[in-house]
Amino acid sequence: MPPSRTPLSRLADTFDSATSAAVGVFLVGLLLWAAGGWAVAVDRDLYPPPAKLALLGAAFVIQMTAQRRPALAFGLMIALLAGDFVYGPSLPLWIALADVIFLAVSTGSDRLGAVVGWSSLTITVGGSLLALVLLDLRAALYAGLIGVALTWSPLGYARAVRASRRTVDAERVAARAELAARDAERSAAIGEERRRLARDLHDAVAGHISAVAILAEVAQKDPGNIEVLRTIRSGSLAALEEMRTTIDVLTAPEDTAVTTRFSSLDGLIDAAQAAGSAVSVRRPPDLELSTAVEAVVTRILGETLVNATKHAPGAPLEIELSRDADRLVVTATNPISPGAVAGQGNGLRNMMFRAESVDGTITAGPRDGTWRVCARIPLGDK
Repeated sequence: MPPSRTPLSRLADTFDSATSAAVGVFLVGLLLWAAGGWAVAVDRDLYPPPAKLALLGAAFVIQMTAQRRPALAFGLMIALLAGDFVYGPSLPLWIALADVIFLAVSTGSDRLGAVVGWSSLTITVGGSLLALVLLDLRAALYAGLIGVALTWSPLGYARAVRASRRTVDAERVAARAELAARDAERSAAIGEERRRLARDLHDAVAGHISAVAILAEVAQKDPGNIEVLRTIRSGSLAALEEMRTTIDVLTAPEDTAVTTRFSSLDGLIDAAQAAGSAVSVRRPPDLELSTAVEAVVTRILGETLVNATKHAPGAPLEIELSRDADRLVVTATNPISPGAVAGQGNGLRNMMFRAESVDGTITAGPRDGTWRVCARIPLGDK
């Protein structure tokens, strides 16, 4: 796509073409003078040579003025033609009027364009009526045709140029708006991808690392507990595996879906049990879930296990999965430890996002001395 022209470059092009037109009208005036065609009526060629040269010079100056001051130039041109009417009309001046009309309408304001339009209509109709009164119908017809050619033709062309310019400007504005919308959409997509990666890192890697940190405190209190050390090692390996999976997704040439299964919760359950919590999981033996639902439930339960281990270490955690019509109901409860410090809420927000991503709902909060998480996830198609 070629680079768009700037307003300054378009203005320079207008000045160049307007100057060329002014020079051209001046030369045409000289040719008409030399050929004896100065006056519209041959018997009305009453100007001496210095006067003709002065009129051509005045018309040239007015045409050049129209480049910057179109309203002033149009007024001066009408005044010059009115004065010329006594000894003329002079054909070069009317040709100059056509160029001034074009510049006034194409570069001036809408109000000036309306004034020029009504003036052109007045000149054309008035000239025809005057020719009809003073001469005959044939002369009136000729006067009307000349008026249309010298006033309405440049007026129509100037309006077409002005409309085309407005169309180009509107298209340019629309293109800029579309480009801005694309940039905003791209930024939103990048932001959403970053948030998705942050959620995955929080739910997968951060959960295992938090469990390792909790078990490290247990190991400090009981250095001889080999089982705790083994759980720390398995939790570290699980976090490393989750990190590798995330890196594989980022470096894959195409979009790759990460399959999250219930089996990835084993490390978190072991960590909770090593920290002294008794974890019980009850689920129907014939429960079959789609990949998307299983991934969502796994992430929610993973966050629940980490939160329970962190905020209520040693307290029992009960997890139950059951069906309710076309939804899977996931419930997790554990006693609230006295003096437990509330978290920042990032985990709860992530669980809520996971549930809403498949049109599910989730609630979490204290209830009768326990912390209760309840998620309702549509089963969907297997």
